[in-house]
Amino acid sequence: MKKIILFFSLVFILAQTSCGPAAESRDSMHKRAKEVQDSIAKSIKDAIAEAEEGMPTAAPATVVDTTKK
Repeated sequence: MKKIILFFSLVFILAQTSCGPAAESRDSMHKRAKEVQDSIAKSIKDAIAEAEEGMPTAAPATVVDTTKK
């Protein structure tokens, strides 16, 4: 009988600890993930803007009509 009580108490403790983080932890994880996501998006936008600044502006290409003989 003692072994059964010990077994069920261990199963109960294991079930309680393996359920995942508390709601407060999830909220803070989601907040941190949003901050990281925004930071990455800003870095990408800055890199694109910097690349566009360094590109030379080309004159519009003239199209030659080759269908006329």
